[in-house]
Formats: sequence, C-alpha cells, structure tokens
Amino acid sequence: MDALPSSVSSFKVPAISTTSRELYHLKPPTATSHLPPHPNLSSASTKLPNSISSKSTSFAQNNNFISPFPSSDQTLPLKQSPLFVHRKPASGYAAALIDAARSNNSLQTLEKDIKRFAKYLRNEKLRNVMKNPAVKEKEKGQIVKEVAEQGKFHKYLVVLVKMLVEKNKLGMVGEVLEEFERFYDEMSGTQVVLVSSMAKMEEEQLLGIARRVQKISGALKVKVRHWVQAERPLSFAV
Repeated sequence: MDALPSSVSSFKVPAISTTSRELYHLKPPTATSHLPPHPNLSSASTKLPNSISSKSTSFAQNNNFISPFPSSDQTLPLKQSPLFVHRKPASGYAAALIDAARSNNSLQTLEKDIKRFAKYLRNEKLRNVMKNPAVKEKEKGQIVKEVAEQGKFHKYLVVLVKMLVEKNKLGMVGEVLEEFERFYDEMSGTQVVLVSSMAKMEEEQLLGIARRVQKISGALKVKVRHWVQAERPLSFAV
C-alpha cells in the first residue's frame, strides 16, 4: 500500500468525546432477569444483570480462533424470525456477532465494546478524516482498522471490522453496530427513548423522561439517548 499522507499516518486513537449521551433507568427487579431464548441464537443461557459492569475483560489470544463471519460476501444463513428480521446485510452480520458471543458467554462484554467503538467513530477528529475527500478510501479503512486493533476491543469486533474493511465495505461498519444495539435492546427488553434539545439537559431531566416512559411502557429498563442540536427545539421519541 502507498505510504499514507503525514496527516493520516500520524493519526492516533483519539480520546472519546461526543455530544450524545446515554442514560439508563432501571425498574427494581422482582426476580433474576434472563435473556429470552431465540431460535437464531445459541441455546446457552446468558444472564443479563440490571446494570452492565464497567469492568473490562481481557481475552487470551488463541491461534486456533475461528472467525464467526463467513468468508464469502454473503452473511451467515440464519433463520428468519419475528424478532430478528434481516432487512439488510448489516442485520446478518449483527446477528452473527450476537450468536458467536452468546456461544462463549461474552455477549455483555461485546456489547460494552460495541458502544465504546461507536463512540470512537463519532469522535470529531476521526470524523473529519473520514469526510476528507483528499484521503483515499483505502487509507480511511486502514485508520479504522488501527483504531479497532489498538483499542483492545473484543476479538469478534476486531475480526468484523478488519473483514469489512478488506471487502471494501467500510461504510457498513456503523450500520452493523447500530443493528447490534437494536437487537441487543430487543433481547434485553430495553425501551429506547431518543431525546434532542437545543441545549444540554440535566441528568435529572432525562431521568424524569425515563421514569415517565417506564411508567407508561412497563419496561424493565429504559435507555435515554440525548443529542444536543442547536437548531431544533426539545423533542423525544420512543
């Protein structure tokens, strides 16, 4: 590969900084909560606690590691279901990620790393490089691969990113992350609320919205995603 321009080759993994926030509100549990069984996924039982641990889990490198993703351009042939409808290839890749992670009881760790990686991709410095027409697509893909490799993310996530970049499908990375989060929220019974406002809202205000949504929906957990958009008034959607 041609040498990268100095402005690109010296790019370092940025510190996470984003204008969007996620806040959780949990209903006091009456019993231990479990992920519901699903025909597309492994039958292994995986517990989902009311709060995701902030502890990072390290994985030993395994020379016999087999990628959970197909070697061809097609996604894994998973069966259709009312829960996971594969409207696009990104859905198939996301389902494959969940299936592989559940099979070795690392779904919660993977979900945590998926969110962390998505925040890196929203970093302003990285986004500016990705939008720069002077930077070739191959070079952009190399940067994203380096972010995945240097960030100490779950091995399945790193394999996915490298595979999509090598297939010249860099634009699909973000779509897969979004589909993974959508599937995970459905599996865990999480109600997602999107809130946008012209100024940053206080945490107590967002908790108030979460409590109202939880009271109406009866959801065990409510996730509030907050975006600051200066040109739009306060609005939210469930």
